[in-house]
Amino acid sequence: MIYEDLYWTAAVIYGLGVVGFWLVVWRFGKLLPWRPVRWWLTWLYLCVVLTPWQATEPEPYIAPAIIVGAFDFLDVGVGGALRVLMPMIQAILIGTLIIVLISIGLRMRAMKAYEAEAKREAEGG
Repeated sequence: MIYEDLYWTAAVIYGLGVVGFWLVVWRFGKLLPWRPVRWWLTWLYLCVVLTPWQATEPEPYIAPAIIVGAFDFLDVGVGGALRVLMPMIQAILIGTLIIVLISIGLRMRAMKAYEAEAKREAEGG
């Protein structure tokens, strides 16, 4: 790789930026009252910034899919960008489905606990 030192410098700077902005997302998420929304916001952020894509020419560099997709959109159009962004979109959809299912499970468990507590209070006094 011709520009390996430049590549690793850019990767470290990007990684530091990801961590820094993740702290901002986390602090903002603490203001949201419902945990699943915070989980989804964090999942969305991580999918967008961390989904990798490997280029083939001229050097096989790995870059975030969102950046490669943006350049492909400008260069080859929507079809090329969607091809690059498809793994990221799939990760977002699968993660969202999992978070929704966990949220439903947590809500059902909380409702059962509330009903059991109300039943104990009604029987006890």
